[in-house]
Amino acid sequence: MGVPTEPTLRGRPRDPRRAEAILRAAITLVAEVGYDRMTVDALAARAGVSKPTIYRRWPRGKKDIIVDAIRSKHAAIDSLPDAGSLRGDLLAMLGAMVTHVHEDAHLAGGLISQLRDSEELATLMREEIVVHERRRYDGLIARAVARGELSADARITPLLSDVAGSLVFSRAVITGEPLDQAFLEELVDHVLLPILQPLPKET
Repeated sequence: MGVPTEPTLRGRPRDPRRAEAILRAAITLVAEVGYDRMTVDALAARAGVSKPTIYRRWPRGKKDIIVDAIRSKHAAIDSLPDAGSLRGDLLAMLGAMVTHVHEDAHLAGGLISQLRDSEELATLMREEIVVHERRRYDGLIARAVARGELSADARITPLLSDVAGSLVFSRAVITGEPLDQAFLEELVDHVLLPILQPLPKET
């Protein structure tokens, strides 16, 4: 007898619209009840699908679902074209972030409430949100260095991403002030770009 092979999966191909509906339902549920209280049963009911449909795509359950939900939200920002300048790149990226900031803030709130009790969730948040965000800024800075806009040692990305994210989140969740183009330009011109400039040498 030959060595058994893995069975070929049959049936209809996966529908990306169904996956998107499940991910959006997951984001909504986490925002409403928190990560810890979200169940696959509730997710299936909210998305209008069966539990087997969810487990076929995400065999390990809700952790992988939330990872994919976060990654799906990264995709539109990660695929932004080169704007031709660091200022243009920063404005385009922040504009894309603002488009989803309220939904992102609610998702983050539903996750943050569980961080103290779940090291697994804390690691997930660091890797999928914080680290990814910093890498995104790394890419913009590397592009600016290649253009000659910045010197090669201008890599203060943890501060850059932390400051930008905190100010946008604060307006979205705490102060309610507008996240309009004027604010984004002020943030870029008076906060982010100056962070990247070298300090004057002491005489």
